[in-house]
Amino acid sequence: MPNSKGELVTLGQGLRSFCSDTKLIICDLWGVMHNGESPYVSAINAIAAARRAGVQTVFLSNAPRPRDFVRQQLAAMGMPENLLDFIVTSGGLARDEVRTQFHGSKLYHLGPASDQNTLEGLPVDFVGHPDEAEVILATDLDFARVEDHRPWLAGAASRKVPFLCANPDRVVHVGEKLYLCAGSIADLYGRMGGEVHWFGKPTKFALQSCLGECGMPQDTNPGAILMIGDSLQTDMAGAAELGCRGLFIAGGIHREEYPEVVAVAEGGGIDTKRFKSIFGARKAVPHAIMKQLSW
Repeated sequence: MPNSKGELVTLGQGLRSFCSDTKLIICDLWGVMHNGESPYVSAINAIAAARRAGVQTVFLSNAPRPRDFVRQQLAAMGMPENLLDFIVTSGGLARDEVRTQFHGSKLYHLGPASDQNTLEGLPVDFVGHPDEAEVILATDLDFARVEDHRPWLAGAASRKVPFLCANPDRVVHVGEKLYLCAGSIADLYGRMGGEVHWFGKPTKFALQSCLGECGMPQDTNPGAILMIGDSLQTDMAGAAELGCRGLFIAGGIHREEYPEVVAVAEGGGIDTKRFKSIFGARKAVPHAIMKQLSW
């Protein structure tokens, strides 16, 4: 039940107002539950309260890392371990693809050596240049600027080497700083004529994987599912792909636009046309907006 033209995007008053008709909450991590450095207490309290109200919750992250690694990071950051039982990551989904579709292939890793945990145990032969690769696994950037990747990837793109994007986010906030992510390079590779395989949000498969992760049937009514996230391009677009409701946390990567949303909202909402004029006509439209996740 994606939002349709003419419906108001409401200003949410708290997560509790969504829970009476919700069976599953699929929740983003970075920008909703934490800022890359520390967790948001109000968001933790909201997810804990939703669970006490009988709503199942699962975290869906575009982190290019295995879910166990992400779970350990979150616990070390201070998030309660009893909320971290169900986690799906784009990195984990990409690793599954390598194992099943590219066993024994020559793989080039695009990203820093610090992402080694995503590569560990994969049944491939690692190569040192995209020109040698039969498949590319991207967890981050090789160079500071997006365009600097064009000559580096030109040969692979011309050969239609599959580019597995393990982090489809284009940007992310770390504290108050904004950093580019692998999704920005996947966009470039696609413009160059390369073959891009996306993992994580906004693919319907990623959201459906959350149902399996927490033991819910795949035919669960999408109307009983709520997707929470701070990205219109990944989180809210993912909600539209699945056909579920989307709760947009506007204090994340779109924080600069939130004051304008509040200023033009009338009767507790904003029409879809005005929403698109603020955030961009091609952006997905959520059902509701909150600045930060709270109960």
